[in-house]
Amino acid sequence: MTKNARSILYTLSAAFIGSMIVTSCSNNPLSPGVEYAPDMYRGPALEAYGVSTVFGDSMASRKPVAGTIPRNHAETLPFYEPYAYPNTNEGYEAAGLGLKNPLVASAEDLAKGEKIYTNFCIHCHGAKGDGNGILVERDKFAGVPSYYGAALKDLPEGKMYHTIYYGKNMMGSHASQINYNERWQVIRWVQKLRADGLGQSAPSDSTASPAPVATATAVTEILPVKK
Repeated sequence: MTKNARSILYTLSAAFIGSMIVTSCSNNPLSPGVEYAPDMYRGPALEAYGVSTVFGDSMASRKPVAGTIPRNHAETLPFYEPYAYPNTNEGYEAAGLGLKNPLVASAEDLAKGEKIYTNFCIHCHGAKGDGNGILVERDKFAGVPSYYGAALKDLPEGKMYHTIYYGKNMMGSHASQINYNERWQVIRWVQKLRADGLGQSAPSDSTASPAPVATATAVTEILPVKK
C-alpha cells in the first residue's frame, strides 16, 4: 500500500471514529445515536383504510384469506365459518327460514346481549329498540325502524343474524366486531326489547340448529367442529 493510500485510509478512519464519538456523546438520553439504513427496520406508517402501492388492488388493509378461521375462534362455535348463506335476497330469505338461535336461553346470555347492544346498537336503535337512538335524535340518521313496528315485529331471528353478518340498508356489517355467540346473544336482547314493546313474552328457547339451505346461489358447506 502506498504512502498516499495509507494516509487517505488513516484520515477516513479518524473521521469515522470522530463522528462516532461525537454522535455517541449526545446530551439527549433518548437519542438513538447513529442509525444505519433506518428505512430497513422502521417502515412507513400506513393509514388503515389508505392506499398502498404494494398490492395490486391498492388496499392497505388486507382481508383474511378465504376459508381461514381466527385463532382460538372455532372452539367456541358449533359450526365452522364461513357463513353458509350468501349475501343475496335469496340468502336473506333462506336464513329466515332455516337459521335458528343455537344458544339455550339463559340470564347470562341475556345480560351479555344487553351489553353488546349497548356497545354497538343503542346509538341508532335506542335503549328501548324504538329507533330513537342518540344519532337519530341528532339528525345523523333518519328512518331507523322500531323493533316492534310493522316492519320488524315479525322478523325471524335468522334474518336478524343475516343482517348483523352482512348489513342491510343503512346498517353496516358487524361481523368483524361481534363474534358468532355474541350475535346470537344480542339477538336475544333484541327479541326481549321487541316483546316488551309489544307487551308479549320473549321467546325462551330455540330448538332448531343453524343449517345450510339450498338456494339459487351456491353456498359453502358448514362443517362440524373437530372434537
